[in-house]
Amino acid sequence: MNQFVNDPAVVKAALQPFLAHHLGSWTGLPKSKLETLKAALGEPIKMEQAALGWKPAERYTFRVESPSGGLLAYTRKGDVVLIEALAPPPLSAMEGLGEPTAILPHEILSPGVYVHEYLYCERGLILGIGEPFRKEEPLNIVRVRGIRPLDSPSEFGPEFYQAFQDQTVWKRIGTAWNSMGSS
Repeated sequence: MNQFVNDPAVVKAALQPFLAHHLGSWTGLPKSKLETLKAALGEPIKMEQAALGWKPAERYTFRVESPSGGLLAYTRKGDVVLIEALAPPPLSAMEGLGEPTAILPHEILSPGVYVHEYLYCERGLILGIGEPFRKEEPLNIVRVRGIRPLDSPSEFGPEFYQAFQDQTVWKRIGTAWNSMGSS
């Protein structure tokens, strides 16, 4: 998928497995522009500046009637580079995925769990898998994201991912925000 997909119907059809939580059928995010995504899904209900990995991005929230509960789309220079479901799928959505290409340290915090990032390069899929601190509790999917398929884990770089231990933590002390250094 080196060329842009400009047909909104093709983009919408490509997104359906992701939106329906049919992750075994997901083949990756088509290379597309924000305008094509808007034509496929309708106007976003929200736009904000965000960080994606180590770099800034624009984040658009789309209302979509589907098990995903809606969609976040991250863009840079008008190109859609990553999507995220508003509601993560059940753990059963992993059936048929096989082993991940790589398991990375956590990028986000979630109460009561350590979140490993499971990267499926050939599918263009990143699952945030919550491993409970209490071992008797089951794993769960905390976050699901889609990108274009990758040839190797080394392509999943700073434009998509920043390990939590590399992030600066800020704490409010009185009326000032102070850096607490890296986590």
